Amino acid sequence: MSSAEENLLESVIHITEERDKRSLIKVLFEVLSSLIDFDVMYCLQIPRGSDGKHLEIAESIPISVIHDNLQLLPNQQGEQYVLQDDVATRCINSREIITEVINNSNRIMFPIIVNNDVTGILDIYGHNNTANSEKLIKGFVQIYSNFLAIISDNEHDTLTGLLNRKTFDAQLSELILDIENKSVPFSSEERRTDKKEDKHHWVGILDIDRFKSINDNFGHIYGDEVLLIFSDLMKQSFRANDLLFRYGGEEFVVVLAPATESDAFIVFERFRQKLESFNFPQVGTATVSIGMVPIGKYEHTTTLLEHADQALYYAKEHGRNQVCNYNELTKAGLVKSRDIQDDIELF
Repeated sequence: MSSAEENLLESVIHITEERDKRSLIKVLFEVLSSLIDFDVMYCLQIPRGSDGKHLEIAESIPISVIHDNLQLLPNQQGEQYVLQDDVATRCINSREIITEVINNSNRIMFPIIVNNDVTGILDIYGHNNTANSEKLIKGFVQIYSNFLAIISDNEHDTLTGLLNRKTFDAQLSELILDIENKSVPFSSEERRTDKKEDKHHWVGILDIDRFKSINDNFGHIYGDEVLLIFSDLMKQSFRANDLLFRYGGEEFVVVLAPATESDAFIVFERFRQKLESFNFPQVGTATVSIGMVPIGKYEHTTTLLEHADQALYYAKEHGRNQVCNYNELTKAGLVKSRDIQDDIELF
């Protein structure tokens, strides 16, 4: 086996070792950087609920030249959104590789197709494309897409398609660690425009009211239909960068992107109202109780969920069909704070 073949085989092995989406795209970029010459390379993702006008930058090499090729779009959540230009639209719609020349420099786009849906684009500038290099890049994009599909299937709930509880535990722990390490800073612009009220990530536990009676009265088939419609309404109502989970049974969790306390309440309340006004087939109307809590620095995951659950329990015990904010409940003395200070408790 030649050294070139050995390097190629090692690259394939390197990609197949990854089990995390963010690590997987970084490895793909590392592999392609070692195999081809280029000026700039981006991975552009299609956000959930995309309007076809913008894409999100998932990875870039080098990071410093984003402004040179892509039109950044302002947004309040901190993600790097860029304008979805005509070339990107053609690549997404045609599901084909698109090549063009811009200022005497080649630009080539590869669609990233996962479970038969175009989820993003590999966008490469300054690569002198040949038939062999195109096959090579296309092959690695397909390997990446296949493993992305496997990871996606493992992370999502089978019935609703939302992220599952295992993924929630991992992502919440990672998010809290990021906050502790100050790796999710607010921009100076956000600080200038929002001096009165700080922004935080928020966790909301959503529980469908009287769901057991739905199963008892209409059967589990209609109960599952309620869960499916409920999850679809969540996808329609929450923002593209909010994380949506099915926690178990009729219980769901939303992790909101940074928002003020008042805005977070509005987001959850808007969903509560939307569900209340929806007419489910056979079942009719259904409501939801929601407990919300901010993610603060050095917050223990168990404490965080305990607080959100306390707020949810209060909502259930005091009429259901409402959003209860743990902060407001503790200020009013309606619930008592119970914090866990360490990862290990001694008995």
